[in-house]
This record gives sequence, C-alpha cells and structure tokens, in this order.
Amino acid sequence: MSKYIKQNIAKLIAWLAVLILGILMLPNISGLVADKGQTKIPETAKSQVAKMIQKDWGHKISNTRQVVVVFNNDDKALSEKQQSKINHTIDELKNNKHKYDIKGITAPNDSSTTKKQLISDDKTTQIVQLDVGKRDSVRKMNQELTQNVKTSGVKTYVTGGDILNDDFSVAIEAGLKKTEVIAIVFILIVLIWVFRSPIVPLISLGTVGLSFIIALSAVMNLAKYTNFTISNFTEVFMVVVMFGIGTDYNILLYNQFKNDLIEGMDKETATKHSIKIAGKTILYSGSTVLLGFLTLTLAKFSIYRSAAGVGVGVAILLAVLLTVNPFFMSVLGNRVFWPSHNATESNHSRLWHWLSSRSAKNPILAIGIIGILAIPAIVGYSNKLNYDTVVEIPSNYSSKQGFKTIQKHFSKGTAEPTTIYIKSKQTLDNESDLRVIDNVTNQIQGVKGIKTVASVTQPGGEKIDQLYVNDQLKSLTSQTAKAQDGLRELQNGLSAGNFDATQLQDIGAKATLIGEELKSIQAAGGNSANGEQLITALQQKMTAAGQPLSQTQISILAGAASQQSASLSSMQSRLQAIAQYTQTIGSDAQSLGNDLQSKQQQMATASGSIGELNDGLTKSNDYLKQLQDSSASNTLFVPDAVLKSDTFKKSENVYLSSNKKVAKITVVLDSDPLTAKSIKKVENLETMITNSIKGTALKDASVSIGGQTSETSDTSSIANQDFVRSSAIMLIGITIALMFVTRSVLQSFYIIASLLLAYVGGLGITRVISSTLLGESLLGWNVPFFTFVMLVALGVDYSIFLMMKYREFDGDQPGDRIVKAAGLIGTVVISAAIILGGTFAALIPAGVLTLTQVAIGVISGLVILAFLIPTMNSSLIKLTYKK
Repeated sequence: MSKYIKQNIAKLIAWLAVLILGILMLPNISGLVADKGQTKIPETAKSQVAKMIQKDWGHKISNTRQVVVVFNNDDKALSEKQQSKINHTIDELKNNKHKYDIKGITAPNDSSTTKKQLISDDKTTQIVQLDVGKRDSVRKMNQELTQNVKTSGVKTYVTGGDILNDDFSVAIEAGLKKTEVIAIVFILIVLIWVFRSPIVPLISLGTVGLSFIIALSAVMNLAKYTNFTISNFTEVFMVVVMFGIGTDYNILLYNQFKNDLIEGMDKETATKHSIKIAGKTILYSGSTVLLGFLTLTLAKFSIYRSAAGVGVGVAILLAVLLTVNPFFMSVLGNRVFWPSHNATESNHSRLWHWLSSRSAKNPILAIGIIGILAIPAIVGYSNKLNYDTVVEIPSNYSSKQGFKTIQKHFSKGTAEPTTIYIKSKQTLDNESDLRVIDNVTNQIQGVKGIKTVASVTQPGGEKIDQLYVNDQLKSLTSQTAKAQDGLRELQNGLSAGNFDATQLQDIGAKATLIGEELKSIQAAGGNSANGEQLITALQQKMTAAGQPLSQTQISILAGAASQQSASLSSMQSRLQAIAQYTQTIGSDAQSLGNDLQSKQQQMATASGSIGELNDGLTKSNDYLKQLQDSSASNTLFVPDAVLKSDTFKKSENVYLSSNKKVAKITVVLDSDPLTAKSIKKVENLETMITNSIKGTALKDASVSIGGQTSETSDTSSIANQDFVRSSAIMLIGITIALMFVTRSVLQSFYIIASLLLAYVGGLGITRVISSTLLGESLLGWNVPFFTFVMLVALGVDYSIFLMMKYREFDGDQPGDRIVKAAGLIGTVVISAAIILGGTFAALIPAGVLTLTQVAIGVISGLVILAFLIPTMNSSLIKLTYKK
C-alpha cells in the first residue's frame, strides 16, 4: 500500500471521527430554530418598539402571546345546544387559567360590547381572545390548547400570529424531509444515467452527505453558542445547495478522472492529476460560491444574513470533496465506473458546441437575439410582492383554517388587528389627555378602510354620547328652559301683586270710624233712663188723663223694664268690645297699606330684574343650542365623577398601561391585514397620528404601531433596502473573485451580465407560472432575494467551468478556444444544471409557496443559463478578444 493511499485512508478516518462528533453534538434543530430562527427586525423599528411596550404593559398580560380560539358551525347559525357546549368550553378555560398559563381571557358573553365584537353577524362563528404566557414553547402551547378546546358538534380552531409562524416552521420541517428523500433519489437516478454506474453515485452521495451532516452540526452549534444567524430556510437551502453543487463538483471531478484513465494514467497518477486539474476548477468555483454566501454576513436583515450558513456548508463541502474522494479514486480506480463498458469514453456536448460555434461566427446577431429576448423580462419586471405569510402554510393546517374562518365571517382584519401605542412622560388618566386620545380615535375612524377603532374613551368601538359636550349641552339647555319657565311664573306673580294700597288705607280709616261710632252708640246707651224712672213718668201722665194704672199693670211694666235694662247692659258691653277690635283692625289696615305701598315699589324693581335675567337666559340658551348643533360640541369632556367610576376604570385597565403613561388604540381593518394596500394604510396612520398630536397636550408623546401589518410593513421596508445592499455586496465580491479566476476584467463582467439576465428572466417566468398554475399572481416577498442568491452564487460555477476549460487551450484563437471549451465542458455543465435544478425541484412537494417559487425561479434561470453561457460568452469573446 502506497504512502499516498495511506494518507487518504487517514483523511477518511479523520472525517468519520468529525462526523461522529458532529452527530453527538447536533442540537435540537427544531427548538433552536423556534428560539433563534425567527425573523428579527431592528429594535428601532416601530413594530418592535410596540412589542417592547406590550411586553411592559402590566395588568398581568405583559410579555404574552395573543391567541384566538374559533368556534364555527360552517354557514349555519349556532344552535342553543351548540352555544351551551361552547360556553362550557369557555368556562373550562377560565377555570384552568394556571394550567394553560392564560393571563387574560375575553369571551363573547363577558359584556354587550364583547358580544358585538366577538360574535359574527351571521351568528355562525364566535371567537375567544386569550393572552397566554410564554412558559411553554409556541408548539406545546398550541398542542395543549387545540386538544382542550375541542367542542363536540362545532368546528374548533386555535390560531394567532405566533402559532401561524410556528406552523410555517413545521411546514418547512415536514417539507424538508420530503425534499431530502426526493433529492437523494433524483441525484442517484441522474448520476447513474451520467456514469452508467451505481458506484460513483453512491460515493458522491456519501461524500456530500458526510459534509452536510458535519456542516449542519457546525452551523447549529454556532447559532446555539454564538450570535450566528439562522432561520427557517437555513437547513433547507443547505440541503439543496450542498447536494446540488456537491454533486456537480463530483461530476466534474470524476469526469476528469475518467479522461485521465483514458489517457493511460494509473489510478494513483490519475487521481493526483484529476485533483490538480478538476480540483483547481472546483476550488476556484467553490471559493467564488463561498465568497458570495459569506458576503451575506454583512446583511442587516436576519433572513438574508441566515443564508451565510450555506457558506459554512460550502467551505466544509470543498474540504471533504478534495480530501475524501481521492481515497475512492486511488483505491478503486476504473472500478468506480463499474459495470459501464464505455467508462473510458469521453462525452462531447453537441448542443453547446453548436451554440458556441454559431455565436462566434455571428456574434452581433447572437447578441441581438439575446437583447430582443431580454426585453420582455426587463420590461415586465415588477416589485409588487406578497407579504401574506398565511399563504405559505398548507391548507390542511388548523391555524390557517381558523384564520380563514375569521376572515370569512368577520372583517378580514379581525384576526390580526393593528395596535397603536401613544407613549407619554406623564399619566394620561386626565380630561385633557383623554380628549386628545379621543380626537385621534375619531380621526382614525374617519379613514377609509377602517372597520372599527377602540380606545380608552370608546372601548366598544363607538362613542359614549354622555361623555361628549353636545350631549351634555342638550341636558343643560333643557334645564335652562325649565329655569326660564320658573322665572316667568315668578314675574307673573309679582306683576299680579301690583294693586292700589290706598284702598287698604281707606278701609283702615273707615274701620276706625266705625269703631268710634260704635263707641258713641255704646255711650248713648249708657246715658238712657232706667226702668223705674220710666214707669213713674208714665203713671203721672195716665193719672192726669183720668186713667191711672192699676197695681197689676204697674207690676207687669216693672218686670218688662227690668228685662230691658239687663239686655241693654249686655249689649253695651259687647258694643264696647267690637268698637275696640274694629279700631285695632283699622289701625293695622292702615299700617299694612303703608308697608304694602313700600314693598310694592321693591317688587316692581325685582320684577324688572327677573325680566332682564330671563332675557339673558333666553340669549344664552339660544347660543348653547347653536353650539350644540355645531361640530365644536363634538368634543369629549369626562367629568371627575366619571373618571373615578368603576366602569371607566375597567376601560383604563384595557386601554391604558398599568402606569397610565401609555394609551392603546386597537384598529381593525376591513381588508386583509397583510396586503400591500393594508400596509400602506397603516403607514399613513402613523403619519396622521403624529401630525394630529402636534400642538396638543401630547405633543411630546411618541407613536408606535404594532401588530402583524406593522411588522410586515417594517419587514418590507428593511427587506427592500437590504436586498439592494446585500446583492450589491455579493456582486462586488463575486466580480472580484472572477477577476482572479479568469484573469480578465471583461470576462468577469460578461459572466455577471449573463447571471443578471438569467435572474430577471427566471423571475419573470416564475411570475407567469405562479399565476397560471399556482393561482398566486404575486411572488413571495423573499423569493426575489433567494432566487438571486442561488442563481448568482451557483450559476457562476458553470461560467467558471467554461472559462477554466477555455484557459487550457492557450495557443489557439479566442474564438476557436471558446468553441472547443464549450463542446468539451457542455455535457458536464448540462448534467450539473440538471442535478442542481432537480435538487431545487425537490422543494416543490414541500407545499410551501416560497420554496416552490424559488425552485421555479432557480430552475428557469438555470435553463436560461444553459443556453446563455455558450452563446453570450462566445459572441462577446469573439467581438472583444484578438490573438
């Protein structure tokens, strides 16, 4: 056994030891991606500031996940029996909050407001909103809730932003397993077809598989113990890139080995020569790919930066291929091509030879045809992208079904409301600041496309009339009118008391006179003769007349006179009392008359003043009515009694933070919250609110907008900016690498130009296929980036293959050299492109739209490159290079 073979054996053993170590150290990829692989947006972005506010909100719901439980009865209204079962499920959740780590729960039957908000208009669907702590992972939380909210006779779903994102990861994981199996089977079939042998395919898969496991362990441990960035896509693209280009490099290497054996070299010499010639091409090509991916470490956006993990894989792949393959080549020799009988035959590409020769012969025509074909792709290029991550999730996932159910039976924005935070340095539970918040709420309600807006002053999404000046003015004007009626009655009463007091004085005078007359009568009665005197005088006159009174007649007259005297005495006594009382009445009447005459003058003055007051009230009431009818009265005024009430405190607990310095306004859009239209609407809201609070009590407050729409807006902005930046860095890096490889500035630019044309054309084809076959007219927001990276970083390989072969024919004319090189390397490149394209095609069965569109884009670009490389390079070299 030669020393060279022993060295190769030692290298193989060393790599196997590293493989075992890598397997033992491989962390839980699923958990690691869930923990560190989510899309990271800079902390200064508005959506992330909003997240931090929510994290410190207080009221026992800080740092929670928002989850929605959906109960649905298809398109039929929920029956009483079904409602009873739903209520039982809700009660179970409320009674087991600690078990499920539920910090807050809002159910339809909590109040009239929640009933209106959480029950669909068609009565077919109800939702329950949960604030769930982060004690468990999203996946575990979802599994427990899904299992325990199942309600017989009703369709039940658990959904929410975090759950949808986690299900997206689950979908990619499930799709990755399919991709790995399909890719391996496909590679085996193609390699067997290329080499007519099962040995080379097995060796190729073994070496690439060895490098992939080691690289995967390295990347995941870097992510676990350092700040190395990973994402849901890291492992997926490591699989397709490493298996794709790894197989390509093996094809190149074993083709060279086969040709060296044809030249009569022994297996050891052929191995060394193949490593020197093909290995050099592989090293140059792989280094360019490596540099392209490693430049992505400079990307600011986490999703883009996560592609740098592929660069780590490419570095390990190159090391494994150039150290492990020599073992099999030097040991097996020609047997690696068993049982093929034409293993010693060299392949020549007729297609590439024809394209290259025709382009070199008619370079201007070739360039003209390329230009004409490129026009539709360039003109049709569009930046309109789809930011709806829900479409990425397969339709059989419960979270997606629940999300779509909410959109169908409620407003499309109900499942993902937008939350606006207004943060101040002072507390906001005062009339002045609340009025500003209410004005902002009303302004948002006036924006087209807004379904509902809820805030501390409008917790039910509608105004509370009693808290507004116009309603309060209505009550005040009503009370003022009553006061006017009272004043009129008083004024009328005073006017009625305006009589002639002299009459009362005259009555008093007359009463006094009557008393005096009565006294005169009494005095006269006292001066009258008594009975005996009258009888004596009568006896004298009768005797003188000759008729003297008998004794009996005198007795009778004496008795009558006695009775008359007694009666007169009694009458005199009574007349004296009446006279005195009448005089007193007269005196009092005169005094009263004098007083009334004075009071009457005062009442006349008072009546005039009341009239003036009534006139003033009339004018004031008229003004209040005008104010009530004006827009100025549509202003909030919260009395102190209301501010301190238990009802208003409940609203504060929901819409003001625990320290009262942050106000929350919840906005539900009437459109899908993840569309470009909704994103633009939310961006405009931020500008409108910022301008609205200028010049108010909250002029120094900050505005942040949270929710999926805001986060998508930030993602869109950052992704677009970083795409331009990252792609420029990658192109610069690859161009510099190409200058070293090709030793030509012009050739480097030719290659870059062909890659860009392939990218634009591939993206255009993807858009057409996606629209016609997939039913999605827009590309996913990250499809252009991943398509660009894969096509540029991987497509550059094939141009390097061609130019490295071109340099081998140094003595010929440039046009002849490129035609010869194209014919010889064409088969290798086409086989490699088929392998790489097939590997990416294995992404399609994963059922994830982004992966499907990226696969179509890369495959389309590779097909374009397969025709463009020999055509464009041959024609441009013919035009610009001379012997």
